[in-house]
Amino acid sequence: MPNTPTHDFLTIASAVVLTPAVYGFLNGIEVEPVSAWTITVVVGVAHLISGILFSPDLDIDSRIHKRWGLLLFLWKPYKWVIPHRHFWSHGLILPPIMRLAYFFGMVIGLLYLAEYAFAQLGATNTNNSLTLATSIITWLTDHPIITISVAIGFITGGAVHSIADWLVSGGKRLLRSLFVPPKRSRVARKSVWQVSVPTRWLVDPFSKSGPRHY
Repeated sequence: MPNTPTHDFLTIASAVVLTPAVYGFLNGIEVEPVSAWTITVVVGVAHLISGILFSPDLDIDSRIHKRWGLLLFLWKPYKWVIPHRHFWSHGLILPPIMRLAYFFGMVIGLLYLAEYAFAQLGATNTNNSLTLATSIITWLTDHPIITISVAIGFITGGAVHSIADWLVSGGKRLLRSLFVPPKRSRVARKSVWQVSVPTRWLVDPFSKSGPRHY
């Protein structure tokens, strides 16, 4: 698999290509210039954040975890639940959105707990408690275009990582199935070369049922 610096390079390089493409598309459908620039910047920044901080490799102990510093604990439950290199970590659409939703839920949950605790201690006015968490939710609800732009950027950022992994994994399996001589069958004990090349890896390159030689 590509290492972390390679994935970072691919994320940045793809962002360089993606942002002008997004702006060109928005201009093509005659979106107001200021809105077009705003959406382009949001998609580009979300793409970078998704690839560099919300990488599919959060399902294992990796360099990505160290980038979170003191907030690393937020990803422990995610790592415990999500199987390594599974559809739910390396899928193209749902997994990046799931990671974003997971992080958002964790942050909002912690804010609710902290603000509730402060309210109980009398540090804040009870009538104004939970305002930070609810304000964030309200702002996102009131700005659906920005929210959708963030989601698109997260999908593209995660997709670059997953596609790179898939190309390496699937490419190696394809070359192996085509060029590596199969082992002689010990079961049949015949001078016949038997090769089994399942096709599931074309859809799920991380499947354990990839090309095998018997």
